[in-house]
Amino acid sequence: MSSPSTPQPANRPDCSVKFPAYWGDVAQEPALGAAPLAGEVRCDVAVIGAGYSGLTAAIALAERGLDVRLLEAGHVGWGGSGRNSGSVIRGFKTSRTGLIAQYGRERGGAMSAFGDGTVQQVFDLVARFDIRCDLRKNGWILPAHNAAGLARTRERCESWTADGTKGLAMLDRAQTAEHLGTETYMGAMIDHECGALNPLAYARGLARAAQGLGVILHENSPVTGLEHGPDGTRVRTAQGVVRAGQVLITTNAYGNGLDRESGAQLATIHTHMVATDPIPEEIAARIMRHGQSASDSRRILHYWHMESDRRMLFGTRGLLDGPRKNGDFAHVIASLHRIYPELKNIGISHRWAGRVGMTRDFMPRIDQPRPNIWTAYGYCGRGVAMASSYGTLVGKVMAEKGNLAQIEVPNGPAPKLPALPLRRMGIVSVTQLYRMMDMVA
Repeated sequence: MSSPSTPQPANRPDCSVKFPAYWGDVAQEPALGAAPLAGEVRCDVAVIGAGYSGLTAAIALAERGLDVRLLEAGHVGWGGSGRNSGSVIRGFKTSRTGLIAQYGRERGGAMSAFGDGTVQQVFDLVARFDIRCDLRKNGWILPAHNAAGLARTRERCESWTADGTKGLAMLDRAQTAEHLGTETYMGAMIDHECGALNPLAYARGLARAAQGLGVILHENSPVTGLEHGPDGTRVRTAQGVVRAGQVLITTNAYGNGLDRESGAQLATIHTHMVATDPIPEEIAARIMRHGQSASDSRRILHYWHMESDRRMLFGTRGLLDGPRKNGDFAHVIASLHRIYPELKNIGISHRWAGRVGMTRDFMPRIDQPRPNIWTAYGYCGRGVAMASSYGTLVGKVMAEKGNLAQIEVPNGPAPKLPALPLRRMGIVSVTQLYRMMDMVA
């Protein structure tokens, strides 16, 4: 994968320079190679960030007749959209009952229905635009790592099923071992409606679809500032300016201070992943034999699935500022080998990492900090399905000159977090606390 010029955190290169993701080596959708912005242009809407939210919003806007410019600091999918695990998981992390308790029956019920439909939104986009992203609709497994985790998993399955969510079932210990190929877990929930894909190829396919609808894409065009005026907003890059009536900021964990308000409401963590060398057929036949992806019940969770080339992809929480050396992935590999000891002699072909944007209440947000400025952020590790659906939703509302009151999902600013130095200390402390809690509960 290429390493584009883009603003870097803490004056050090992004970790993708040294640790490019596996996905770029196998993506069937080609890179876009769009030219950077040059000179001054005008448009109805400028979208900043060519990840899932920005791409799907651009599609929704263009379909409704608006002139859209899409600005990306690196290449399409350079941030989290090209580095995640590829799991397509539906729903908010809160059940329908919990959403109703927090937001009221009408709005909470609408939010639950929205969450249930997020996976189908991805499936529909892939089919509609013929995106070549190796989509598999094989489901997702939530294995329980101990008795407390099993109780939480069972409660989740039972409450979500009682709330009307279809496609969920519990697996006993033997069934879990048969599906996963490991005796590590006490039981699991399976969601048959979920899936997995190549996340970078999916992003590139969405970009191709957006271009086909008339969206003008500019890669390698990091935005350096916004200037607001009576006739709209001037979006500045190093080599040009976009004069836009409306602006949508979808940079999420890669915002680099562009949107200060959402930046004060967003914590960023790094997730680290590895891919093994191809696993011998006789071993691979016993692991993840039904093709589901998995992420377990730990608070600092492990997540994994098997690719079609028989590589195991495995990840967990990483270092706060991302990896600098191969050894920074040692804890990921050790966790993989605890679950699958038969893989200890299989080499590691890829190591990579990316940022995840987290809100304090673990709910993603759509906000409108100024009359012509919109933001969408905070997907808390559920970005493939949720970000695709949030982008489509905010694009529709912007095209219709709507407002936050028309949006059924959590909107307005997320709860504020402490100032950055305290926020970083808090992330480290909470991570250590969660690791200890995972040992006993």
